[in-house]
Amino acid sequence: MSLFLKWKQKKQEKEAERVFEESISKRKDYWNTIGHVDGDVLTHLLNPMFFGGPAWPSGRQTFIRVQKTETVILASDGLSDPFQSPEEKSRKQGKGLEFYIECDDESLRGPLSDIQDHWAFDLLYQMSQNAAAHPNMLELFMKHDILSIEFTDLDVPSHFVNENGEIGVLLGVQSPSVSASLSLPYESIKLISMKLLTPNELEYVREQGAQGRRQLAETFQLSKSYHITMTKRESLI
Repeated sequence: MSLFLKWKQKKQEKEAERVFEESISKRKDYWNTIGHVDGDVLTHLLNPMFFGGPAWPSGRQTFIRVQKTETVILASDGLSDPFQSPEEKSRKQGKGLEFYIECDDESLRGPLSDIQDHWAFDLLYQMSQNAAAHPNMLELFMKHDILSIEFTDLDVPSHFVNENGEIGVLLGVQSPSVSASLSLPYESIKLISMKLLTPNELEYVREQGAQGRRQLAETFQLSKSYHITMTKRESLI
């Protein structure tokens, strides 16, 4: 390799490292305007991608906790890291999005080490891994704004589980306090909320499709429950 190519490669590596660190810093700085962010993050002792799990853009799979006065937010932190692999030369912020769930469950204020056993973290984790594995998740949100997804075998409060053990989540309900986007070094990313649905609400979304998702999101806005998962709320359908 020529001296010029070595110099160019080193310059690119420094630029990639700068953007990587700045992306982490900007996300944390933003969440600090919303509430108190823990000094530590939630992560794995052994990265699942080395055992066949979905690969995140930089390989870094972490989650953060943001404590507000009445609620707690858990958010993914790494889906919008810039791609680090050599073949990814485009100036992109990874998957271009991060997910979060805001909940009124006070047990989320316990020791950070206990959070990974909480159903809200499990829900966020499964959603994040789905996004990491999906090639076009951002494009889906650019097209539809409001989406829904279903899970099984998650230990969420029982009144959010239908008779078949299925759990519905509405994605992208607008928050009055959390921005829908965040500017990072290469581009703006989407911050996407997750809200648990009751069985009746899930059935409504299944029957009505995209229109039902939009109408349900509007109903949550009118009820002022917005994107927040209230653990003991009544069904709005």
